[in-house]
Amino acid sequence: MSVHIRQRIRGSNLLPAWSEVYGLGMNELQRLRALDSAKWTKYGPDVLPAWVADMDFDQAPAIKAAIDSVVRRGDLGYNFAALEPLAETWLSWVERRHGLRLTDDTDEIWTFTGALHALELTMELHTDPGDGIVVFSPIYHPFRHAISDSGRRMVDVPLADGKYLDAVRFDAACDDRTRMVLFSQPHNPVGRVFTTDELRGFADVAESRDLLVISDEVWADLVYAPHRHLPPVLADERLRERTITIGSASKAFNVAGLSCALAHVGSPTVRERLRALSHHAHGRPSSLSAAGTMAAWTESEDWLTETMRTLTVRRDHVAARLAADVPEVGFEPPEATYLAWLDLRDTSLGDDPAKTLLDHVGVAIDPGLQFGDQAAGWARLNFATTEEILDEILDRIIRAIKDGVTP
Repeated sequence: MSVHIRQRIRGSNLLPAWSEVYGLGMNELQRLRALDSAKWTKYGPDVLPAWVADMDFDQAPAIKAAIDSVVRRGDLGYNFAALEPLAETWLSWVERRHGLRLTDDTDEIWTFTGALHALELTMELHTDPGDGIVVFSPIYHPFRHAISDSGRRMVDVPLADGKYLDAVRFDAACDDRTRMVLFSQPHNPVGRVFTTDELRGFADVAESRDLLVISDEVWADLVYAPHRHLPPVLADERLRERTITIGSASKAFNVAGLSCALAHVGSPTVRERLRALSHHAHGRPSSLSAAGTMAAWTESEDWLTETMRTLTVRRDHVAARLAADVPEVGFEPPEATYLAWLDLRDTSLGDDPAKTLLDHVGVAIDPGLQFGDQAAGWARLNFATTEEILDEILDRIIRAIKDGVTP
């Protein structure tokens, strides 16, 4: 952020002004500013954060109570038993919410400290340096880093029209050393739930090329009606024994810091390779992680229902304000996630509009270029916050566009 803008924001006494203009009061702002989370600390008090995928909503009371109960009874030793119910609880949750029974054999389920932990370990076990790993871009940028950091080769398959799976394009991008697909359903950052037809075309290629599929489904529970989450293995039976399906309470229940994910390992080959590892190579979530995750999936569904109502209102509010005030901004309300994928190419903000907005108006959103080279002029905005904070963020973005702010 430029010095004169920083001084102007500080000089405007921004937070009290919010209270006066919106009748917000300081409690919620004080709570958020007091958090140590990356979202609220990375850029400091002059910047309004709408970037990393954390919600600004307080967690479900049952989750907090479950974690507090472990602490109060002093059960912080080697509580391995806390992890034992996780597999069946997750399987039951997925079956109830999405109509899919992944397996009746909990020995096919592994626990991890996060979706990326599961993804990276599987990639190391199943591929060699130089092997090709497919992504459908624009794509969640840690996928890209995981490939490059491990010495694998990214096979970048752009989504057709920026949002559709194209089986012909997918097949043409593969070669004899393409071994794996890093898949996101629902998709981050585009926010689509890929359809049965798209997934069947995808399965045709995965089968013919003998590809292992890592299906990151951590956004599965944040799908807006009338859409429904569609697990790839439910869309096409051929994917069952070549897919690692990853789930977590992290996104839906705002508990990413618990570091707990589960994976159904459909591939017998990968299961054997996982079992051959040293036990401690797997890592495992803590008993606090297990307690919070169990409470999410067994006691917090009403909280999730209410949160989805709120997110629907926020999503539609973003769409309405942009259409009314800056129609040159391209935005299709997402079918899932709480992330707005914004096409800012017809504005003055340049190839990296996120940087321009950070520098000039003190708003932090994610640069489109993080998600793929073809995403110059795009940015990702997190709208999972209060109405007042969201309106202030939108006010600043709209003002910057109307004023013709440039990099």
